[in-house]
Amino acid sequence: MNDKKTSDRSILVIDDERTVLDSLVKMLKKSQYSCITATNAEDGIRLFARERPLLVLSDLYMPNHKDGIQVLEEVRRIDPDAVVILYTAYSHIPDVVEATKKGAFDYIQKVETHHDILLPIERGLKFARMQRENAYLRSRLDLTDDTLFYGAIGGSEVMRVLFEKAKRVAATNASVMIYGETGTGKEIIARGIHYHSQRRDESFVPVAVGALPDNLLEGELFGHVKGAFTGANIDKPGLFETADKGTLFLDEMSEVSFDLQHKLLRVLQDHKVRRLGSVKEREIDVRIISATNCDPDVLVKEKRLREDLFYRLQVIRLSIPPLRERREDIPLLVYHFLRQYRQFGPVEVETISSDALLALQQHNWPGNVRQLQNVMEHMVALARKSELDLDDLPEEILPHQKKMFVQVTEDMDFKQAKAAIIKQWEKQYLENLLDKYKTIAKVAKVAGLNRKTIYRLIEAHGIIWPRNSVAAAENGEEEPPDDLEEEEEELLDSEEE
Repeated sequence: MNDKKTSDRSILVIDDERTVLDSLVKMLKKSQYSCITATNAEDGIRLFARERPLLVLSDLYMPNHKDGIQVLEEVRRIDPDAVVILYTAYSHIPDVVEATKKGAFDYIQKVETHHDILLPIERGLKFARMQRENAYLRSRLDLTDDTLFYGAIGGSEVMRVLFEKAKRVAATNASVMIYGETGTGKEIIARGIHYHSQRRDESFVPVAVGALPDNLLEGELFGHVKGAFTGANIDKPGLFETADKGTLFLDEMSEVSFDLQHKLLRVLQDHKVRRLGSVKEREIDVRIISATNCDPDVLVKEKRLREDLFYRLQVIRLSIPPLRERREDIPLLVYHFLRQYRQFGPVEVETISSDALLALQQHNWPGNVRQLQNVMEHMVALARKSELDLDDLPEEILPHQKKMFVQVTEDMDFKQAKAAIIKQWEKQYLENLLDKYKTIAKVAKVAGLNRKTIYRLIEAHGIIWPRNSVAAAENGEEEPPDDLEEEEEELLDSEEE
């Protein structure tokens, strides 16, 4: 991997026609890409070797010079992971086949709109960034203090801040409430706080309070004496006593009844516990770390958590973001789990392809880190070769990508196949935005398109709108404009410019 600092939007453009080259560079710079240029293949190859841009965009036919296929071969000889897109004014199927076989990322025509050119370029850059990140992670698998907290892993800024705060909290005896969705690693953070505290040599006692009915939970927490109830044949200490001098982790506090919450509050206030059936109180020194997958403020507002208990439990709050909000951590986690499970399958898995890693990074992960861990174990267990690839991904991780090619058949030429895929992608993209943002105005802003254009695309793809009539009414959704034809002409004019 090249150590030189490279822009993550850097493109090498090679074309022997100066006017075409200038036009492409002008378009790319307008879209905030960083460009270096060459007017022949030989200079372009030398520039690639020296500058190592993320992507190469080369003309296929350059008379009196090496052609784009030779550029592709030379560039990928220098860097086998190089991302190269070839373009030409003429679509020739044998050239497309040859370019694909030799590793071209895409093949586009000059006559297509700027939008059609920019889409594969952005996809190519995303893939190239993933390639480099993949190579970097393969070369540096050892985790550092700022990317690892006990068993929790994250190199993103939000996780580094969380780890640093958790380490500072660990040095105190303050009660901590950890808020995060299911599967984000709340118990791991709690164990990390215990591990970094002065209580590390004492017990860490986790309790899934939401998994037990109140009558059983009360006995588990406070203990009981012999004869306290039917079946109580011996004295039994509760978990508060078991965790004495150590840490008690109460998971999903919102599931505890108000009556039991009141008894917990008394223990936290008095630092004393009384076993069921006993009149004797025992002093305890326990640090409490609690967790919930619901916003604690909402729990108090909805009267599912006593306000007085809330303030006792939440002296310090730590919030763990869901995995979809820190996607940059996914490659780090993938390689961590890969190293953890690599020898458990039929073959020893050494790495994962950039295609598969990109697909994992684009998934929303409703089950968060726990789900990702499960998927990696699944992939390694069924692996057939040393490199995991798209074919190794479970169906639920790659449904949209796999369905993207359903309409493409062998008897389609290149242009027909590409048009079918783009049509499917446009529909899927719009449906996802409409489901997420609910209103045309918000969708248009996110997509960078005019509101009228969004309506035109909805009609063209037969998308049902409103997606939810109640939500649309609540958001004040406007009626579709009448002058779509005028807007379409304006759009075409802007593309020609």
